[in-house]
Amino acid sequence: MKNLLSIFLFFLFTNAGCTSKQDTVTKKLGDTFQLKANESASFSDNGNTITAKLINIQDSRCPVNVQCIRAGEAIVVLDLQIGDEQFKGLKVCIGCEKQMDMIESTVIKAKTKTYTLKLNSVDPYPTSTGLSTPTATLAIN
Repeated sequence: MKNLLSIFLFFLFTNAGCTSKQDTVTKKLGDTFQLKANESASFSDNGNTITAKLINIQDSRCPVNVQCIRAGEAIVVLDLQIGDEQFKGLKVCIGCEKQMDMIESTVIKAKTKTYTLKLNSVDPYPTSTGLSTPTATLAIN
């Protein structure tokens, strides 16, 4: 019984300082950057702080070595903050058809400047096992 209590206390104290944190990457404006779900990247542009947070990646592209009726698409949903302005639920897409009203880049008009958010890729490409965590490669100009 003492051994069980000791093991319990060990795990309690070793995990007590662990918290769920949000990873933030700091980059220069115009650089490409990679994010997974719940990660953020920050930029500085003439006194404005720009923060992009990846909310989720919806990847329905046809997996490698699988025959599909359609190719599918990868949609990346982000929240963007430019200074005190917030732009929530921005969507950029790879493989979307024009009638879906989403493309690989979107223009964000802030108070002082216009920015372009571009989705370069979503990797890795899906496989039939589907066990990978997708990463979006993006750029803000």
